[in-house]
Amino acid sequence: MKKIAIATVLTGTLFLSACSGASTEEQLNEILETTFEEEAEYRDVQSELQSREQNEQEIFESIMALTKEQQAEVEEKSQEAIASADERLDLLETERESMQSAAEEFDGIDELIEETEEEAVKSDLQALKERMDERFAKHGEFTDAYQTLIEHQKELYAMVAEEDMDLATLQDKTNEVNEQNELVQEAVTAFNEQTEQFNELKNETIEKMNAEND
Repeated sequence: MKKIAIATVLTGTLFLSACSGASTEEQLNEILETTFEEEAEYRDVQSELQSREQNEQEIFESIMALTKEQQAEVEEKSQEAIASADERLDLLETERESMQSAAEEFDGIDELIEETEEEAVKSDLQALKERMDERFAKHGEFTDAYQTLIEHQKELYAMVAEEDMDLATLQDKTNEVNEQNELVQEAVTAFNEQTEQFNELKNETIEKMNAEND
């Protein structure tokens, strides 16, 4: 069976460097800092998700090594894997809520854009908003794909405990899990790319603001 691995969802730092104190920079700095803070729980659950994923993989492999004469142990390990998957769903919900809170904090940039009189700065801030909105959207696509993956994995864990389950059906479900895992990896990559692009644009915007105030 192909190893099921959850890639780490990365986030670049959103902190601004110290700026000269102009009102627009200060407000942008505050928005970015509070957004970063709201993403704390999202960052915190990543290692726990990876740990549980790895543990479940080990449980699954141990189940497949057991014989029909060890059915009681198979059922016990199956339930252990399912319980772990349920805990991952809870962690995923924590991650989702953290990112939703961060998105709400970042919406504060709308007022800043409206209040900004200089058209060049307004345009830069609007571009920053659009890039971050796309980043949040990509994270939503990831969490949806990952939730579906966990649900497929739970079905697989339950199937291996069924005494009369045929290998062909089990292989079909394994293939389904692996195909969904590929979609998860693609979603992770897309989110990471959006994060990198946002950080590049953020740095460019800050450099321009600082240069104009020198």
